[in-house]
Amino acid sequence: MLLPAVLGLGALLAWGLPPPCPLPCQCYGQASVFCSEERMREIPAGLPGNATQLFFVETALSHIRSGALGPSTALTKLVFINNHIQELEPGAFHGLPSLAELELSGNPLPSVSPKLLKGLPSLTVLSLSSNALHSLHPGLFTAVGSLQDLRLRGNRMKALPHDIFHPLQQLQALDLSQNVLAELPEGLLSPLTALRVLKLSDNMLARLPPRAFVTLIHLAELHLDGNQLAELPPGTFTGLVGLRQLQLQHNTLGSLAPDTFAGLANLTSLSLEGNRLAQLPATLLRGTPCLLHLSLARNRLQMLPRGLFANLSALQSLVLERNALSHLPAAAFHGLAELTALRLGHNNLSMLPAGLLDELPRLTSLGLEHNRLSHLPTGFFDANEELVRVRLESNPWVCDCRLAYLLSWLQVFAEPLIHLQASCAGPAALVERPLLEVTLRPQVCARQQGWDAVPGEDTPGQCTYSDPEGTLHISCNATSCQQLSLRLPPPLPGEAARLGPEYQGEWALRSSCGTLRVSILVTVRDGEKDVSPGVPAEP
Repeated sequence: MLLPAVLGLGALLAWGLPPPCPLPCQCYGQASVFCSEERMREIPAGLPGNATQLFFVETALSHIRSGALGPSTALTKLVFINNHIQELEPGAFHGLPSLAELELSGNPLPSVSPKLLKGLPSLTVLSLSSNALHSLHPGLFTAVGSLQDLRLRGNRMKALPHDIFHPLQQLQALDLSQNVLAELPEGLLSPLTALRVLKLSDNMLARLPPRAFVTLIHLAELHLDGNQLAELPPGTFTGLVGLRQLQLQHNTLGSLAPDTFAGLANLTSLSLEGNRLAQLPATLLRGTPCLLHLSLARNRLQMLPRGLFANLSALQSLVLERNALSHLPAAAFHGLAELTALRLGHNNLSMLPAGLLDELPRLTSLGLEHNRLSHLPTGFFDANEELVRVRLESNPWVCDCRLAYLLSWLQVFAEPLIHLQASCAGPAALVERPLLEVTLRPQVCARQQGWDAVPGEDTPGQCTYSDPEGTLHISCNATSCQQLSLRLPPPLPGEAARLGPEYQGEWALRSSCGTLRVSILVTVRDGEKDVSPGVPAEP
């Protein structure tokens, strides 16, 4: 019976049944083959000729021989990740005319032949990242003029041939990060007129050639972070009208010219974090009106020039933490109506001016941690109704009547706040007491003449509580509340004749003495209205 069975299998194969997947690989349908076996030292024979994708991951492959993959008009993607490849023969990828993506990453590959890419006319993506490449042959890319994405990240290249990128006029993304490049030859990038993303992060660049990027008119992202740039030559970013993201963090920049970013009208993200900037020109950011995210963290800034942020009406996040700021002018953030996140932590701020946050109605997150603040001005957060996260820890807060506003504000709004670990540094009886556990009686604070009086509103020893809409006003002195002013909304049609409860409201009212919670019930008795105020509660 064995002979008929064998003949039957032969008939099935003749009728088009796909051959079995070569061990130890796995085949998914007729399109993808995945090979991952630590003992695999050679590319197995019998790979499906109609496969479109081949993956070799974490094998013992050390050499790719010429012709080992065989000819294939179907293969479009070929991937070698984390193998032990040290040699690629010049004809290793011949006979693959449809190959569009080739990845050889995570190998100890020290060099590649200048003929490696010959015969790959359809190649658009090439990754040689995380190998041990020290250099590239000038003619390596001659045969792949259709390349659009080139990844050379994480190698050991110290220099690049001057004309190596000349054939790549269709290239859109180039990643040269995490190498040891000390300089860019003049004109190196000039042919890359279609480039949109350029990554030069984490190299050893100490200088840039003048107008190094002037031909890259379509560039949207430029990553220069993690280098040793001490200065930027005039016109460094000239012509980059489409640039949206600029990463300059973690260099050694000590100063910037006023026109450094002039003309970057579409820039949305700029990071200057981790440099050595001690001061900034007031006009530095006037050419970047579309900026959404700005980081100046980890510099040496002691002050902010007047009008630095004046043209940034779209800015959403501003990071100024870990500088040496000791003073902020009241109008420091003038015009930042869209700002949602402001980080001022780890500075030397001992006081903040009243009204500092008044023009930030959309602010949701504020960092004030690790400063020298003992008090905040009364009404400091009154304009920030969307504020849900505040960091106040590691400040020498003095929990006396001058902090009554902050303490009462926390009592009302602390529920949504996260990581509020701030505590009192004084007086002695309250040292290390969490701010959320401290309450002050408005009547006691009201006796401290001078601190609770608001010019034009309250007299010494008296405070006026009111809501922003002007519906309710209550005047109080040190012992009681004497005056009540209530403005009711107009009744709905037909409602005036209805007996029973007519109007009820509850408020959390603020003044320089703290916060009062008040409830009022208006009823009708024999045709006359009766106003019954609730007893004001201490904050």
